[in-house]
Amino acid sequence: MAFALGATSSAGRWDRRVMQEARALLKDARSLRGAKMSTDDARALKERSEAVQQAVRAKDVAAARAALPGLDAIVDKLSAEVKRSPWREYVESIGIAILIALLLRAFVVEAFKIPSASMIPTMQIGDFIFVNKFLYGVRVPFSDDKVFDARQPQRGEVIVFKNPCTPERDFIKRIVALGGDTVEVRCNVLYVNGKSVPEELVSATCSYWNQDETTKKWELKPCSHYRETLGGYAYSTHHSEMRPSEDARRKGGTGWTYEAEGSYGSDFPKLHRPADEQVPQCDQTGKQTPAEHAAAKGKVVVTTPPADACGQRLHYVVPAGHVFMMGDNRFNSNDSREWGPVPLANIKGKAMFIWLSLGKPESTWIRFHRIGNFVH
Repeated sequence: MAFALGATSSAGRWDRRVMQEARALLKDARSLRGAKMSTDDARALKERSEAVQQAVRAKDVAAARAALPGLDAIVDKLSAEVKRSPWREYVESIGIAILIALLLRAFVVEAFKIPSASMIPTMQIGDFIFVNKFLYGVRVPFSDDKVFDARQPQRGEVIVFKNPCTPERDFIKRIVALGGDTVEVRCNVLYVNGKSVPEELVSATCSYWNQDETTKKWELKPCSHYRETLGGYAYSTHHSEMRPSEDARRKGGTGWTYEAEGSYGSDFPKLHRPADEQVPQCDQTGKQTPAEHAAAKGKVVVTTPPADACGQRLHYVVPAGHVFMMGDNRFNSNDSREWGPVPLANIKGKAMFIWLSLGKPESTWIRFHRIGNFVH
């Protein structure tokens, strides 16, 4: 009985192997289609391939075993006679590589270069990063239409997006507020939903290299270094070199007044227009109705001026379906404080990590210590 079971098991393995060889040989036969060969060879290849194919479909092991030698012989003969041009193999390999790269770029990951100082110190000018395009959902290539949503963007995440004013340009900033949130900046302190974002002073003096985007000249800029926490992310921010001393004077109660210290008001230079509490910034209306267009502008809510120079004076309500973006280099960032909220449809993906970093040519050109760093 045991011998019979062993024999049955062995026969089953051989049968599976025959079917595997049949499928592999059919694949080799298909690769020869289109190659130059005589009419007789082409007919023999077709007939013997069909015989094996029928046996595989019918799961007829005996028929497959009988048809395999004939197909194997013609495939071996033609493989020896027919040789693809090295150029054809080269072009096919390059074509497949390009196709895979395009699919990955369209749906999974894309590379971007950091051109400005707006995200210093998190990201430096010359950093090359990979961006996860799959995290927030897959889009139809060359459109903003999503196939599905994976999850929504969160506060504190660094994302790449199309600028609402100039959609042909990609920007990278940090999300500080979501649709429905209120956001304000008082005395250079960020408030979200009425609460100040926790921060601490790391260094009262610091500096960073900034490159003028027009002249390409590098210059050393002074700053102050703070550590901020938002949405579970802890990250560094840069502010004016004057901010630490201004903070100390304010906390010391030396009589700051809003009129005397204009920079200490709510930091929305263009969002706040007294004649119009809506935010008429450059947003893409598309096929929106007038009501949808008005809602997408968001709203600045003005409150009664308090006696405290750093008290609440106004706050901005982020419209639904949008996010409010700010650069980590708060004193040198063109962001939502200037051109308003970013529609979710404009978001391309979340920054992942730095794969290359090029610094000033006269210094260490490749910043090896930054390569591989994750973006937080």
